[in-house]
Parts: sequence; C-alpha cells; structure tokens
Amino acid sequence: MRYALLDWDNTIHRGYTIYGLTDHLVEKGIVADGIHPILERIKEAYRLQEISYADYTLQTCETFAEALAGCSLEAYRACVASFVSENARHLFNETEPLFALLRRYQIEVYLVSGAPAEVLRVYAERFGFSGLFGFELEERDGRLTGQVACNYGVDKARVLQLPTFQAPGAVHVLSMGDAVADIPLLDHSRFAVIVGEGRLVLRDGVRVLRFWGEKWDLTLLERKLD
Repeated sequence: MRYALLDWDNTIHRGYTIYGLTDHLVEKGIVADGIHPILERIKEAYRLQEISYADYTLQTCETFAEALAGCSLEAYRACVASFVSENARHLFNETEPLFALLRRYQIEVYLVSGAPAEVLRVYAERFGFSGLFGFELEERDGRLTGQVACNYGVDKARVLQLPTFQAPGAVHVLSMGDAVADIPLLDHSRFAVIVGEGRLVLRDGVRVLRFWGEKWDLTLLERKLD
C-alpha cells in the first residue's frame, strides 16, 4: 500500500473548520452565542504566545465539545450536513485535481487533523479517502457528553505507529501540512508538501515542495511521484 497523510485546515481547507462550524451551530440554535468570546480569548492567548499551538488546539476543541453537551448526535449530524453544503467553497481550488492525481497513482489518502471528525467524514465520502483521524466528540446513548473522545490535531506522530502504516509493504509517499503539528508526518514521508508561508524546519534529506496561494504546481508533484 502506498499512502498519503494529509492535514486539513489551512492545507486542504482555507482557515479552521471549527470556527465556521461553530458559527453555523449558533445560527441554528444548537450552541449558545456565548461560545464566541471564549474562543476569541483562546485565539488571543495564542497570538500573544501565552499558550502553545498544542494548547490552543486542545482548548479550542474542549470549548467546542462543552458547548454541545446534551445535544443529540442526530441533530449535530444534521447541522454538519447543512454546514458542509456551504463550506465546500472554502476548499483550495486545486483540491479536486490533487485527489484525482493521487487516485491515478493509487495512493490511499488518510486525513490527520484537529478538524471536527463528522465534517471530515462527509468529505471523506465525497473524495473517497481511505480513512481519517480527527477531533472526535464523546457520545453516549445518542447524545454528546460535552467531552472530547480523541483529538488528532496534536501528537500526530502516534498515527505512524498504527498497524495500517506499520504493515509490510506500506510506503508513506506523501504528507501535506502547514503547521508545526504536521512536522512528524512531513518528516516521515518521501515527499513533504508545505502549504502556505509557514517556516517549518524538517529533517535533513526530506524532499520538500511548497504550494503557495491558490495555484498549486501539481505537474511538479506528479513528476516527483513518477
């Protein structure tokens, strides 16, 4: 198996999915508007370097989970479905050609992200991903508990130890990311694609491509894959 491990937010999707989904949930009356100042305080603490990127990710997701305590899983999924129908415009322009290229080279795509997993599942079905590891909400008896079940927005290196990726013949061809949390995946792959202007320091010997703005050089990536 040849596989790719891709980040989602600011890599495939412009911006952070969780903020748009929060706005949508507030608009639908599922979550109280009081969540917004809490999220803004977390963002400001990160901007001022009072907390690390990992803490920023964890605190944001914990706040989101707490706001959904008691919500039925059915209602949440219905809101996710309506959100994705309008959110697709936030995908980078080259997203569909990228996934078509990876399918052509029989590279299985897995997402590793701190984005809400229910959103990622909708996109996974649309694009035919082989799997995903995201931010999962805890559910009990058909309702959300307000707790985080797991969050792959941090400590992404643990994905590499899963049996799927340790199996004989498994080749990590490609990773894409934009932030320091993605470095373990980028370092481990044959080819690393950094999206945007992030100054990520990778290990010596990693072959790096950089995708800037809206126009990605997929021709160059294809030459690397040949």
